[in-house]
This record gives sequence, structure tokens and C-alpha cells, in this order.
Amino acid sequence: MAANDFAYSVAMTPERSLFDQTTPEQIAQRLRLIRKSQGLSLGEVERVTHGRIKAIVLGSYERGDRALSVKRAIELATFFQVPLAYLLCAPESSPAPGEKGFRVVIDLRRVSLPHSDSIEPRHLTLKTFLAWIIGQRSDWNGEILSLRKADLSNLALLTFTTEGEIAQWLSDRKFLITVLNRP
Repeated sequence: MAANDFAYSVAMTPERSLFDQTTPEQIAQRLRLIRKSQGLSLGEVERVTHGRIKAIVLGSYERGDRALSVKRAIELATFFQVPLAYLLCAPESSPAPGEKGFRVVIDLRRVSLPHSDSIEPRHLTLKTFLAWIIGQRSDWNGEILSLRKADLSNLALLTFTTEGEIAQWLSDRKFLITVLNRP
């Protein structure tokens, strides 16, 4: 799945003001996109949660056939390891890596997890680069980090890839929370 397949935005446009609310249909679409971006089927979610989240119920949330309570939204956001705000924001299109407004949000928790006995060199480079950015920005929240276009360009240079290739690599390893369109 390409990085832009699960790109989202909350940018203000002439059609969207600061006071517009997300619709239930947009939340349902967002929920499906988050699940799919993590490579999970409805059945896998049910299996992994030991039946706490039933496939049929999650499917009905994703179709907008069933109302999503705040309690259940928090449970789903926790399961998918995304902030509740990401679940409740409306999905929109996002620019490609070379376009104005491109921003990547990295899940630092996933990056720090050991993914195998031997860490690949690109992963080590990523961890070192992100630690440097955190130090430069004094951004110590420890859960997510937004990369700017220049950061992605530098990371591509450090890993001998293109911006598109490094974005795909981040996506494939589920290091991305989302790609945001910021004006």
C-alpha cells in the first residue's frame, strides 16, 4: 500500500471552515482506512482482540450502520494505536511527497520496537535521524513526531533512496501514523 493510500487532512479550505464538524460517514471511512493501513482484516481484529471487538460490529461501524460511542471510539483508537483525534478527523486527499504541504507523522513507539533479532541498517539510520530531530526541536513527547518535507528529503539522502521510496518503506513497516496536508 502506498503512503498516500491512507493520507488524511484537516486543512481549512473555502469549502471547510474551522467550525465544520466531521460527519459520521467520514468517521466511518476514517476507521476503515486506519484498519486497512495497518493491514488488518475485520476477522484479524476480532482474533487479535480475543473477541472484544467483533468483526461484524467493526464492519457496521465502518459502513456507518451503527453509531460509534465515545467509549468505543477510545477503545478502537487505543487498539489501532492512533490518537483519538486522528480517528475523528475527516479523511481528505493529501499531496505527494514532492508537493507543498506534505508532512509525515511517525509513530515513535513503533519505530523503537525491535522488529527482529537483527535490525536493518535503514532502521538504525531512521532511529538515529529521529533522535537528532527530537533533540533539535526539544520535542520530547515520545509518541509521535512530524517530519517536514526537508526532513523526509534528508532521510532519503541518508538512506540512498528517493522520498517516495522512503515513504513507502515507512508505510510498509507501519511506522507512519498518517500523512497530513498542512497549508
